[in-house]
Amino acid sequence: MFEIPYLENCAEILEKRFKNRVLQKVDLQCEKSINVSREILSESIVEHELKRVWRDGLSLRLQFKSYSVLELSFSTSAFIQVIEQNLEADPFLLNLHFSGGSIISVKDTRKSSTFRLNPINTDIPDALSKAFTFNYLIGLFSNKSEEIKCVLMDQNLIRGIGEAYADEILWYAGISPFSIVSKIPLVKVKLLYKTIKYVFIDAIKQVRKINPIGYNKTDSDLLLIHNISKKNSPTGGMIKMKVISDKKVYYTDEQYLYI
Repeated sequence: MFEIPYLENCAEILEKRFKNRVLQKVDLQCEKSINVSREILSESIVEHELKRVWRDGLSLRLQFKSYSVLELSFSTSAFIQVIEQNLEADPFLLNLHFSGGSIISVKDTRKSSTFRLNPINTDIPDALSKAFTFNYLIGLFSNKSEEIKCVLMDQNLIRGIGEAYADEILWYAGISPFSIVSKIPLVKVKLLYKTIKYVFIDAIKQVRKINPIGYNKTDSDLLLIHNISKKNSPTGGMIKMKVISDKKVYYTDEQYLYI
């Protein structure tokens, strides 16, 4: 899954590299991957300069001088590659050809990534936005009987927290992923809120150091709990894993279960 640290780093690098370049051509392998026709897509963004790239939730957004925005939402089988001038492109799902000869290429063997032209903005707060406040989190938890990991990953409640970093956040906060949100005491909710911000800000810094190219998925060494190669947490707890509804949950008995 493309999560916040990788997407933040990738957005920064793509903007530095492609800002003010003109998009000369769009190649789309599968028209079902996008919400408009190829013709409308080309009319909206081709021959226009790229003005901004940023992360929004678990997606990347590219804004052009035409004010059109292209949203890229990636599946677990996808990755981004920048293809230099005169180099041949491997099989792709989406290729954006820019002036100067470089291409932003989205690869996806399952063809399950999706793209959206001019996505509708939402009031649902991003995990790193100012709108995501402690009071918002309290209100979110007050009447819910769902497990905490499911709530954190629900993009209709909080945008940007994916499968891997939900496990990392909950371990740092000392809360079992199977805890019922309404049963978690206020002092732990406050700790969880601070932990969400801390874990992501720290991970973004680490990604910038170990992955300066920015186009490959986040190095798994950053993940201390949601990591198949690790047997124990940094404090010695044995890492366990369960699969629930096709989602992997990594945790330790160090985390308190609130039910």
